[in-house]
Amino acid sequence: MELDWCFDTDLKNIEQHCWGLLHEGVKSYKNPFHYGVFASVDDRFPSVRTVIVREVDIQQKIICFNTDTRSPKFGQLSANPHICWLFYDENLRMQMRCMASASLHVHDELADAVWKEARLNSKITYTAPHAPGTPLDEPCLVDLNRDVISDEELQEARRNFSVVHTRVISLDWTFLHYKGNRRAFFDYQQNRQTWMQS
Repeated sequence: MELDWCFDTDLKNIEQHCWGLLHEGVKSYKNPFHYGVFASVDDRFPSVRTVIVREVDIQQKIICFNTDTRSPKFGQLSANPHICWLFYDENLRMQMRCMASASLHVHDELADAVWKEARLNSKITYTAPHAPGTPLDEPCLVDLNRDVISDEELQEARRNFSVVHTRVISLDWTFLHYKGNRRAFFDYQQNRQTWMQS
């Protein structure tokens, strides 16, 4: 991948490329930016996991993923919407950290539209009989390769489904390179951008 832009002195150009990488990541599971490390906060500690990025809105600075309404992260986000994303491409040696505020969508038009477009195996994920994180005596496997699902199961799965919109407040970009590391910070609340010591 051409990385000349990483050595640009124009911060606006660097920001556009960062968001372009995130947007491209949605399209392929092989892209490192298809997955993001997502951190929420519970009562005592940060809670971190990897999620699949489902949508990136460059203009609105929004990054989206889907989750089960029964999951711990759904409860954490209900109590505290402040989150952090971490994206890293090992080959590019490039990291992006995004501070953001989350909004939950369950029984609304947005969630309905995303559910309608979801693949069947994705919908089947939400038919699991137990909430994510429930202790079990043995593995509880959900057959994602089924090609038939009953209307009752589908309705139950829909009740467990939600879309999480995270509006990015700031983006911290770091590029590691033998010629010298580069780091830039983009603050969308203050409409400010600056170079930073890496």
